Amino acid sequence: MDKNLEIKEFSIVVVAKNHNPTILNPDFLKINKIVPAEWQLARNPICVEPMSQVAFKNGITITAQLDRVIFLETVQSNNQDMTVPMIARKYIEILPHVEYTAVGINPKGHFMFEGEGSNREYLVKTLITPGPWREFGTAPASAEIKFIYTLEREFYFLTVKAAEWKNPEGKSSPVIFFDANFHHGLIGENRTERLDDLLKTIEGWKKEVDLYKDHIYQGFLKPEV
Repeated sequence: MDKNLEIKEFSIVVVAKNHNPTILNPDFLKINKIVPAEWQLARNPICVEPMSQVAFKNGITITAQLDRVIFLETVQSNNQDMTVPMIARKYIEILPHVEYTAVGINPKGHFMFEGEGSNREYLVKTLITPGPWREFGTAPASAEIKFIYTLEREFYFLTVKAAEWKNPEGKSSPVIFFDANFHHGLIGENRTERLDDLLKTIEGWKKEVDLYKDHIYQGFLKPEV
């Protein structure tokens, strides 16, 4: 097993009340300097009530719904500087009067396995107490495990599952996915205070990605089972 955690997706999800998704389009993003004018679209924008989506060739996708805005980035390298925190901040600053209520910081990464099926065996044999349930059926059992952690002021949800990952050349490899969500309910007596809390939370995204990495290495890979 390759013990290098590779983050493949990173997203910031901003939850809001009565957000208007129809405002999202390439012109809105570029005129307000939320994204650079030279960014090229990956495909035609989608605007089907109640959802709009704009995707760029650099792997950035912005999706607006009535109750949330999703800023998603495809990660090519562990050394890549994340772009979506800056985009999310600019978007929110252009729309400060929206009633924002929560924000999620969401890294998604995986470990690669060399042997076929070894990722499923890892999940079942190392993270779950052995029992007769394992041999039920005509094939080895597989599992998807969801953990819920309570941190100082947020909830941390982590889903661990075995899957197949396709590289850009189309080759599939067995992996274990670690899909995380740091969920922050916004703090403040009024809209201005909650907006300030939202922007500060987004600014602190790297701290939570580092916490995610440490937790995976120390909590799932370090112990000898």
